[in-house]
Amino acid sequence: MIGSRLISVCRGVLSLLRKQKGGRRGQARWLDKGPTPLGEKGYTPQGLTWVNGRLIFANSWRNTRSCVYEFDPATMQALRQFDMPLPAVHTSGLAWDGKLLWAVDYIANRGYCLDLEPSLTRGAACVVGQFETLMRGTSACCLVPWNGATCLAISDFMNSRRTVVVRMHEAVAAGTICNHVVFEYRNEGFSQGLEYVDGHLYESENKMGVDVINKICLERLVETRHSRRATVKQYPAPSKGVEDLAWDGEAFWTSDETVFRFFRGRLDP
Repeated sequence: MIGSRLISVCRGVLSLLRKQKGGRRGQARWLDKGPTPLGEKGYTPQGLTWVNGRLIFANSWRNTRSCVYEFDPATMQALRQFDMPLPAVHTSGLAWDGKLLWAVDYIANRGYCLDLEPSLTRGAACVVGQFETLMRGTSACCLVPWNGATCLAISDFMNSRRTVVVRMHEAVAAGTICNHVVFEYRNEGFSQGLEYVDGHLYESENKMGVDVINKICLERLVETRHSRRATVKQYPAPSKGVEDLAWDGEAFWTSDETVFRFFRGRLDP
């Protein structure tokens, strides 16, 4: 969502003027892991998740097509790939629930449930189900535990500043998230990525200068419904166009749409 950088800069300045309640600046050590596919053509990196020792990554071909790739993280070689169905041409978020791949799309404003292995085998998305997100700039997604179940968190980029927690299987059955949102909060306005790790929701965000990753206490988020008030630490992203987040069990992965590179990073506790 690189076209909104000017607005992001303005909000970044305002953010710097407002001291974050309880928030602290954290340290991050990022390692450059190489180029994203077709970055030389300006095809922007988007969704990212970790699946059984592999990176699953999506890029957008100038909003004409989205392709999802399987990467070996040791060699950073693309092994297989498949095309998303139209109108999903800007697949901005990916999440893995242990059996199925979940994807959200910024242009289509839809969520998709995909059978990953058949999709990679045949080179085209095997869609199990889909639903409307009722957003105007659907950005990122991740799985979160919620009241003994697993739900899908979905963020909106810039338009509504909402991140919602959705009963995704019910949303697939209904074809919409309407009546299946169990919680929502106010995000920082330029959400680019989501990941859940050990009681915290991590949300990457466009900011002036180097972008940031917010470490948000889920328990505090339930109380405040506001990411700024629930953020316990804020880390620098690797560059100026941070995208989606993935957790490999030890470190975070992300990509950047200004330098078209993958990065792996360790964030201090």
